[in-house]
Amino acid sequence: MTRGETNARSQVALDVRDLLPRSASIIEAFFGTTEQNSNPSLVLATAYALASLHQQQWNAEDASRRPGASVDEIAESKRRIDALNARRVSLVEQIDTWADRNVTSKTEEAPLHTETLGSVVDRLAIAWIRAKNIRESGNRNRARLALRQLMQLADAYDDLVRDIGAGQRRLPVWRSLKTYGGEAQ
Repeated sequence: MTRGETNARSQVALDVRDLLPRSASIIEAFFGTTEQNSNPSLVLATAYALASLHQQQWNAEDASRRPGASVDEIAESKRRIDALNARRVSLVEQIDTWADRNVTSKTEEAPLHTETLGSVVDRLAIAWIRAKNIRESGNRNRARLALRQLMQLADAYDDLVRDIGAGQRRLPVWRSLKTYGGEAQ
Protein backbone atom coordinates (compact mmCIF):
# COMPACT_ATOMS: atom_id res chain seq x y z
CA MET A 1 0.00 0.00 0.00
CA THR A 2 1.37 3.40 -0.96
CA ARG A 3 1.63 6.33 1.44
CA GLY A 4 -1.21 8.06 -0.43
CA GLU A 5 -3.47 5.03 -0.04
CA THR A 6 -2.62 4.83 3.66
CA ASN A 7 -3.40 8.54 4.12
CA ALA A 8 -6.67 8.21 2.18
CA ARG A 9 -7.69 5.20 4.29
CA SER A 10 -6.82 7.07 7.51
CA GLN A 11 -8.90 10.06 6.33
CA VAL A 12 -11.91 7.79 5.66
CA ALA A 13 -11.55 6.31 9.17
CA LEU A 14 -11.32 9.77 10.70
CA ASP A 15 -14.29 11.04 8.70
CA VAL A 16 -16.54 8.12 9.71
CA ARG A 17 -15.58 8.40 13.38
CA ASP A 18 -16.30 12.13 13.25
CA LEU A 19 -19.57 11.60 11.41
CA LEU A 20 -21.11 8.71 13.35
CA PRO A 21 -21.87 9.14 17.04
CA ARG A 22 -20.42 6.68 19.53
CA SER A 23 -22.80 4.37 21.37
CA ALA A 24 -22.44 6.43 24.55
CA SER A 25 -23.78 9.49 22.69
CA ILE A 26 -26.70 7.47 21.34
CA ILE A 27 -27.57 6.16 24.81
CA GLU A 28 -27.30 9.72 26.14
CA ALA A 29 -29.70 10.79 23.38
CA PHE A 30 -32.28 8.27 24.65
CA PHE A 31 -32.49 10.44 27.77
CA GLY A 32 -33.09 13.51 25.59
CA THR A 33 -30.01 15.27 26.97
CA THR A 34 -27.74 15.42 23.94
CA GLU A 35 -26.25 18.33 22.01
CA GLN A 36 -28.25 18.77 18.82
CA ASN A 37 -25.79 20.98 16.93
CA SER A 38 -23.15 18.40 16.04
CA ASN A 39 -22.77 16.52 12.75
CA PRO A 40 -24.66 13.40 13.84
CA SER A 41 -27.61 15.44 15.15
CA LEU A 42 -30.08 13.63 12.86
CA VAL A 43 -28.94 10.27 14.21
CA LEU A 44 -29.10 11.45 17.82
CA ALA A 45 -32.46 13.24 17.46
CA THR A 46 -33.88 10.18 15.72
CA ALA A 47 -32.45 7.90 18.43
CA TYR A 48 -34.34 9.94 21.04
CA ALA A 49 -37.55 9.68 18.99
CA LEU A 50 -37.07 5.91 18.61
CA ALA A 51 -36.62 5.45 22.36
CA SER A 52 -39.77 7.49 22.99
CA LEU A 53 -41.74 5.36 20.52
CA HIS A 54 -40.46 2.14 22.07
CA GLN A 55 -41.52 3.33 25.53
CA GLN A 56 -44.99 4.12 24.18
CA GLN A 57 -45.11 0.68 22.56
CA TRP A 58 -44.01 -0.98 25.84
CA ASN A 59 -46.89 0.83 27.57
CA ALA A 60 -49.39 -0.16 24.87
CA GLU A 61 -48.30 -3.79 25.09
CA ASP A 62 -48.71 -3.70 28.88
CA ALA A 63 -52.18 -2.20 28.45
CA SER A 64 -53.18 -4.95 26.02
CA ARG A 65 -52.09 -7.62 28.53
CA ARG A 66 -53.69 -6.00 31.56
CA PRO A 67 -55.93 -8.50 33.39
CA GLY A 68 -59.51 -7.59 32.67
CA ALA A 69 -58.72 -5.57 29.53
CA SER A 70 -61.75 -5.48 27.28
CA VAL A 71 -61.70 -6.58 23.67
CA ASP A 72 -62.04 -2.93 22.67
CA GLU A 73 -59.06 -1.93 24.83
CA ILE A 74 -56.94 -4.72 23.36
CA ALA A 75 -57.94 -3.72 19.83
CA GLU A 76 -57.12 -0.07 20.55
CA SER A 77 -53.72 -1.11 21.93
CA LYS A 78 -53.05 -3.12 18.77
CA ARG A 79 -53.95 -0.13 16.57
CA ARG A 80 -51.66 2.05 18.70
CA ILE A 81 -48.81 -0.47 18.37
CA ASP A 82 -49.26 -0.55 14.59
CA ALA A 83 -49.19 3.26 14.39
CA LEU A 84 -46.05 3.36 16.55
CA ASN A 85 -44.40 0.71 14.38
CA ALA A 86 -45.22 2.68 11.24
CA ARG A 87 -43.57 5.76 12.74
CA ARG A 88 -40.59 3.66 13.89
CA VAL A 89 -40.05 2.28 10.38
CA SER A 90 -40.12 5.83 9.04
CA LEU A 91 -37.51 6.97 11.59
CA VAL A 92 -35.24 4.00 10.83
CA GLU A 93 -35.47 4.86 7.14
CA GLN A 94 -34.55 8.49 7.92
CA ILE A 95 -31.32 7.31 9.53
CA ASP A 96 -30.68 4.89 6.66
CA THR A 97 -31.23 7.61 4.05
CA TRP A 98 -28.89 9.93 5.94
CA ALA A 99 -26.27 7.16 6.22
CA ASP A 100 -26.58 6.35 2.51
CA ARG A 101 -25.86 10.00 1.67
CA ASN A 102 -23.17 10.67 4.27
CA VAL A 103 -21.41 7.43 5.25
CA THR A 104 -19.56 6.38 2.15
CA SER A 105 -17.43 3.32 1.93
CA LYS A 106 -14.25 3.80 -0.04
CA THR A 107 -13.86 0.02 -0.08
CA GLU A 108 -16.66 -1.61 -2.06
CA GLU A 109 -14.95 -4.97 -1.51
CA ALA A 110 -15.51 -4.72 2.25
CA PRO A 111 -18.01 -7.23 3.61
CA LEU A 112 -21.55 -5.98 3.90
CA HIS A 113 -22.90 -5.57 7.44
CA THR A 114 -26.10 -7.52 8.11
CA GLU A 115 -28.12 -4.51 9.29
CA THR A 116 -28.56 -0.92 8.27
CA LEU A 117 -27.37 1.83 10.60
CA GLY A 118 -30.99 2.71 11.37
CA SER A 119 -31.83 -0.83 12.41
CA VAL A 120 -28.80 -0.96 14.72
CA VAL A 121 -29.82 2.33 16.38
CA ASP A 122 -33.38 0.98 16.66
CA ARG A 123 -32.12 -2.18 18.39
CA LEU A 124 -30.14 -0.03 20.81
CA ALA A 125 -33.31 1.93 21.61
CA ILE A 126 -35.27 -1.29 22.21
CA ALA A 127 -32.54 -2.67 24.49
CA TRP A 128 -32.34 0.61 26.43
CA ILE A 129 -36.11 0.73 27.00
CA ARG A 130 -36.11 -2.92 28.04
CA ALA A 131 -33.26 -2.37 30.53
CA LYS A 132 -34.88 0.79 31.93
CA ASN A 133 -38.30 -0.79 32.40
CA ILE A 134 -37.01 -4.04 33.88
CA ARG A 135 -34.79 -2.10 36.29
CA GLU A 136 -37.82 -0.05 37.35
CA SER A 137 -39.80 -3.27 37.92
CA GLY A 138 -37.32 -4.26 40.64
CA ASN A 139 -36.25 -7.60 39.16
CA ARG A 140 -32.50 -7.28 39.74
CA ASN A 141 -31.44 -10.46 37.93
CA ARG A 142 -33.39 -9.66 34.78
CA ALA A 143 -32.26 -6.02 35.00
CA ARG A 144 -28.60 -7.10 35.04
CA LEU A 145 -29.17 -9.34 32.03
CA ALA A 146 -30.98 -6.55 30.14
CA LEU A 147 -28.16 -4.11 30.92
CA ARG A 148 -25.55 -6.65 29.78
CA GLN A 149 -27.45 -7.10 26.50
CA LEU A 150 -27.57 -3.32 26.02
CA MET A 151 -23.82 -3.06 26.64
CA GLN A 152 -23.14 -5.89 24.16
CA LEU A 153 -25.17 -4.08 21.50
CA ALA A 154 -23.38 -0.82 22.29
CA ASP A 155 -19.99 -2.54 21.92
CA ALA A 156 -21.09 -4.10 18.63
CA TYR A 157 -22.23 -0.70 17.34
CA ASP A 158 -18.87 0.87 18.25
CA ASP A 159 -17.08 -2.03 16.53
CA LEU A 160 -19.20 -1.39 13.44
CA VAL A 161 -18.26 2.30 13.39
CA ARG A 162 -14.59 1.36 13.76
CA ASP A 163 -14.84 -1.26 11.00
CA ILE A 164 -16.57 1.14 8.60
CA GLY A 165 -13.91 3.73 9.31
CA ALA A 166 -11.16 1.21 8.65
CA GLY A 167 -12.78 0.10 5.39
CA GLN A 168 -13.42 -3.37 6.79
CA ARG A 169 -17.21 -3.21 6.65
CA ARG A 170 -19.86 -1.34 4.67
CA LEU A 171 -23.52 -0.63 5.33
CA PRO A 172 -26.38 -2.09 3.31
CA VAL A 173 -28.97 0.18 1.72
CA TRP A 174 -32.58 -0.93 1.73
CA ARG A 175 -36.11 0.13 2.47
CA SER A 176 -38.64 -1.65 4.60
CA LEU A 177 -41.28 -3.58 2.71
CA LYS A 178 -43.55 -3.99 5.73
CA THR A 179 -46.57 -1.74 5.70
CA TYR A 180 -48.84 -0.75 8.55
CA GLY A 181 -52.15 -0.14 6.86
CA GLY A 182 -50.68 1.58 3.79
CA GLU A 183 -49.10 0.70 0.52
CA ALA A 184 -45.43 -0.15 0.15
CA GLN A 185 -43.55 2.68 -1.50
